[in-house]
Amino acid sequence: MKDVIAANADLAIRRIRDHPDDYALIVAWRNNPHVREWWDPDEQPMTMSGAIEQLGPQTRGDDPTTPRIIEHDGIPVGYIEFYPWDAEKPYLAEVGVSLPKGSWGLDIFIGESGLVSKGIGSRTVRLISDTLFAERGATAVALIMEAGNGRAQAAYTRAGMRVSGEPFLDTDMRDGQRVESILMIRDRPGGTADGR
Repeated sequence: MKDVIAANADLAIRRIRDHPDDYALIVAWRNNPHVREWWDPDEQPMTMSGAIEQLGPQTRGDDPTTPRIIEHDGIPVGYIEFYPWDAEKPYLAEVGVSLPKGSWGLDIFIGESGLVSKGIGSRTVRLISDTLFAERGATAVALIMEAGNGRAQAAYTRAGMRVSGEPFLDTDMRDGQRVESILMIRDRPGGTADGR
């Protein structure tokens, strides 16, 4: 299928279509309690119009962030997005994080609650990282996550990532306060991103 950008066995990452069915999936997933707990918890629940406004430009390539659907056994189960960190310099400066030039970022959630902690997230992060190294020349793949999300940290560690640096205050908010976050990074195979 031409929409699939990466696949491994029963796992596939495909394009989000600029279509109500895909937007409806994202709305349902983003409003699931296990996703809202960690993904913009202070924001209002996502609406269909909000999903179209946020993701429409990304599905058309008008935004540096590339949104994708995760499929397991041909069934949509989650969301992943990736972007060049070089496009996020003001944000990185605000939170005090530095990354090697050419690094890519990602954000992910498994939307189906019954499939959390089944290894799908770890496999997806590994698959998209390998794809970014091979096809986009990424020097590293890094993500920022809330420090208290131990389940996600364990999943990213299984995907080959490591914690880098000290915790910092992100711009994401929880109960009106900036959240303590950590940077996790997967280095390009053959050496670490910082030259070690």
